[in-house]
Amino acid sequence: MRTSSFLAPIAVTALALAAAVAVPAAASAATPAPGASAHPRVDLATAQSRATDTATRWIDALTAQISRTTADTHLDDADRAKALAIENDDLDGIRTLQTTIAAATSVSQVRDAVRTAADAFRVREVALPQVRAAATADRVTSVTLPRLEAEQKKLSAALTAHADKSTPAATAALTDLETQISTAQSDVDGLASAALALSPDAVKADPTALSHVHDQLAGVRTAVSTATSDAKTVRAALK
Repeated sequence: MRTSSFLAPIAVTALALAAAVAVPAAASAATPAPGASAHPRVDLATAQSRATDTATRWIDALTAQISRTTADTHLDDADRAKALAIENDDLDGIRTLQTTIAAATSVSQVRDAVRTAADAFRVREVALPQVRAAATADRVTSVTLPRLEAEQKKLSAALTAHADKSTPAATAALTDLETQISTAQSDVDGLASAALALSPDAVKADPTALSHVHDQLAGVRTAVSTATSDAKTVRAALK
């Protein structure tokens, strides 16, 4: 079963429910002081309502994300299929939890169902970050890099045609533009697949697995930003 970032608040709900139904040993053995209130208990209906409301909010959010993934024209078809499989698996898990909560006959069953689901999904904040990282990587591959490559060729031809404007600064910027494009291409190559290949168990075993993807994506963004700045420098020299 996949990890869902949506179970984070559900897990919090589990802890809240556990606290609500717990009766501290010390409190049960002592007479409450005047004016003090005993730890409030939560009835079944309230426990179910709280847990179900939490699950419903995240079902709605996940459904919206599925719509965005489906509509993203920059996602590679294979990557879209994998991303949707990840999202739908999380959605199925949360819906199952919601059904279990509705069928519970005691507060402890609600609490245990939420805790069991949270433990089964285990790793938080995996599905959405990995899908979004893949979408960004695919967008760089299909849109950003082709645009920068086309501009690099155009600017190179323009400097060759106007040798009088080929200053050291312009030449250096053009050279760096090519370097940054190459860096971005190298860093983004296979990044979407690597992001979508992550599993909850893999992230649990290596907590840096997802951050490594984010770090690599940050490097791609830096290279793209630098390349854009280089192109601006060359354009200014050609004016």
